[in-house]
Amino acid sequence: MRMRHLFILVILTSLANAAEQDFRGQLSLYGNAWKSNSIWYGGAGLQYIPNLQITNALSDARSIDFEASVYLYIDNNSGEFSDDFKPYRLNLRYATQQSEIQVGLQQINFGPAQLLRSLMWFDRKDPTDPLNFAEGVWGMRYRYYFLNNANIWTWGLLCNDTKGYETMSSDKLMPEFGGRIQIPVPRGEVALTTHHRNIKMSGIRVEDTSNDLNYTDNRIALDGRWDIVVGAWFETAIQKIKGSGIDRYTKMSTLGLDYTFGIGNGLYVLAEHMITQTATELFKSDREYQFSAMMLNYPLGMFDTISLMAFYSWQTEDFIQYINWQRAYDNIAINLALFHFPDTQFSTINTMGCDIGFRVMIIYNH
Repeated sequence: MRMRHLFILVILTSLANAAEQDFRGQLSLYGNAWKSNSIWYGGAGLQYIPNLQITNALSDARSIDFEASVYLYIDNNSGEFSDDFKPYRLNLRYATQQSEIQVGLQQINFGPAQLLRSLMWFDRKDPTDPLNFAEGVWGMRYRYYFLNNANIWTWGLLCNDTKGYETMSSDKLMPEFGGRIQIPVPRGEVALTTHHRNIKMSGIRVEDTSNDLNYTDNRIALDGRWDIVVGAWFETAIQKIKGSGIDRYTKMSTLGLDYTFGIGNGLYVLAEHMITQTATELFKSDREYQFSAMMLNYPLGMFDTISLMAFYSWQTEDFIQYINWQRAYDNIAINLALFHFPDTQFSTINTMGCDIGFRVMIIYNH
């Protein structure tokens, strides 16, 4: 915690010569109702995310940016009250014409997939969330951009809880680190990404030898995207968790296509398919899961947009159907969603263990 206090002190010092300030916020009010086991439930709540950005231009080619944002959440579903108040973004960024370094609580995500993300390593975005909420991670990230549009990333993370697909927390006393290199290819780009972290599981005994087990988590991924007649992309990642004489591999691959048809105002269609395998050996598969997803998006006019999402699990035969209508003005958006969810949790989608339901949301941006 002292490191975070020192980081805030450095930020406050940098504000003394700040040139431009921009304060914005997003307030959302929502109400929902859903049926589970033939019983209807309801709830309501609000979320507010104020955001302060300060920019200090040191020269024509160099600048320092500061961002601070908090997340306020109040919810009452079926008589169960919950609330949350925590930092959402808190970072300092130094940028030049070809590089940038960012330190603090920030968002780190990459990869071309949108609905079924094999590279969802550091956030848990719900594709059905109209607010596009994305948790941040504490760390430092450096990016360098070459003149041919290639770029490299490096990062180091510390003191974070579980993120992405993780089910076991990182050792908060040991830094995580990784990197990514992205290069242009004809009609597209490809990228290679790696990440390493230590996992510390406390309170678990193995043959009564230790109460603390140390695991390592190593990942490597390859992804690419091309725009030819249609947009096409892939993500494939391999994760190896090693500890207590046991190796566990998780392999995830996503294939995707999208295209905008010249129908009316333009019908956008996106489809993705994901295969996940787990095993104790790299080239074997003990368990396999397959998921498919599709999204249709059609603008009805200048203010109205309707979208449809469908997700299907081939193993459990769970089927998600989600339709959303939104009317957007300058600062206000009205969002109405109808959904059919399975009883069990599906990826990062908050199914709430319900059957059918609806949600009304009013979003105000200032």
